[in-house]
Amino acid sequence: MTSLIGTVLRMMVKDTTPPKVKRFIVIGESADSLTLASVYNNTELNMKVNYNLDLQCQHIEFTADGRDYLDHTSFVDCSKLKIVERAELCAIIQNRPAVVVGKLGQQDFEIVRRQVACSATIKGKIKKRYGFYN
Repeated sequence: MTSLIGTVLRMMVKDTTPPKVKRFIVIGESADSLTLASVYNNTELNMKVNYNLDLQCQHIEFTADGRDYLDHTSFVDCSKLKIVERAELCAIIQNRPAVVVGKLGQQDFEIVRRQVACSATIKGKIKKRYGFYN
């Protein structure tokens, strides 16, 4: 399978309350290629979760213009990474190719990567594991 980096997926996730269908973006891969790092794409900024300016600033607003994987303006949450098993994600994509809804453009991808690299809420060792810096 080709690289999943930059891929935008839309599927059910279980680590939200309640579990729901979400869009997320694969933005990193571990050195052994067994796990992938991704970030969630949210419809709006949840002020109960992102209660301070530091957390709010770690979200990137993307309009739907020129982004065929979006239906409306949304916010990419760069304050935490969601780690997924590569084999598990590949199996889901193989069984249901429609979960892949697009790919981030190079400029958007670099903006997201830079924001994650600067995040104060993601541990350095995690950022290093997924190639955000050496």
